[in-house]
Amino acid sequence: MTCTPSSRRADELPGLYQLAALEPLSTGDLIDRAVYIYRHNFAPLLGLSAIPVTLGCTGTLLTAYIFTGLQESAATLPVLVLGAILGYSLTYLISPLFQMLITGGLTRTVADFVMLDIPISFWRTWRMVRNRLWPLIVAQLVGYILFGTALAVIFFVGLFASGLLLAVFALLLKFLPGVLAGSFAILLLAFLVALGFVGYCAAVAQVALIPSVVMIEGRPVWDSIARAIQLAQGTIWRVVQITLFTLAITSSAASAVGIPFSVYVILNGDFEDITRTPTWFVLAFNVANQLGTLLTLPLTTITYCLLYFDMRVRQEGYDIELLCARLESTPIPAKPSTWVSAVNLPRPVAVSPQTETAASPS
Repeated sequence: MTCTPSSRRADELPGLYQLAALEPLSTGDLIDRAVYIYRHNFAPLLGLSAIPVTLGCTGTLLTAYIFTGLQESAATLPVLVLGAILGYSLTYLISPLFQMLITGGLTRTVADFVMLDIPISFWRTWRMVRNRLWPLIVAQLVGYILFGTALAVIFFVGLFASGLLLAVFALLLKFLPGVLAGSFAILLLAFLVALGFVGYCAAVAQVALIPSVVMIEGRPVWDSIARAIQLAQGTIWRVVQITLFTLAITSSAASAVGIPFSVYVILNGDFEDITRTPTWFVLAFNVANQLGTLLTLPLTTITYCLLYFDMRVRQEGYDIELLCARLESTPIPAKPSTWVSAVNLPRPVAVSPQTETAASPS
């Protein structure tokens, strides 16, 4: 059952009344609602995603300075080694760790915002992380290991397929003209690239719902991973669409910053010696790449949180379960909300009853 607000203007995007009632949604609807949530909670979401992005930019800048500026100066070897260790640690250890924590905390606060209309805030996100810190870290680390293993398998399969493609191309050259053989080879290469991209998205789908299960259902680590893989069945093509959407945003943001800088350094002859890239250009190019992450990290987290609820509806009839719970409970008047209908919706499984009792509905 879906409640439609009478006060909504015609030019507004549909509210999440459909999601609050947990009806099945298409991928386009999920992205629309994720963009709506992102736009109306832009400040806290941007502040959260800026933490790993700033750490990653700092690490990259430090590494670039170590291998350009300090290397040409009279810096001692210990200074170079310590600077390189710090730069790589910020870029590849500390920044990904904060990204994992923020993804988990945002998953829970977004779920509470959708189901209970509790505002998304910077400090509440970190409180959610603190309540489930170690299960969240361990589960996501295991997920990254599984994801890396799947990517390694895809890589080696791609190498084998590339070898076959070269053999087919050499065979075609014997029986077909060069232009026609080259056209067939390009088509086969495009097919292999598309197949590899789908394989990548299939690997993403297996681990994308792990933060949602850990933070919303409060399950143990291995149980969360198994349940996330179970819920991910049938989501490959939806993950493909979500990934293409985020790639479009990332590439647009990177191009908006990177292309003007590239044109500038090419026109000024700074690339005459390709072995001596200007340090400022390395920084600018990294900022351009990180800008895409800054914009897409919250959006991707919100989309996968909504996908978690949608898959529970499709696989488990979670909408029927909530409807039965509402019918069995005593109706309590609720204040008008943009996101939640007037009926009383049960909140997701609480992570910490002691700290979240006041936010839970009666």
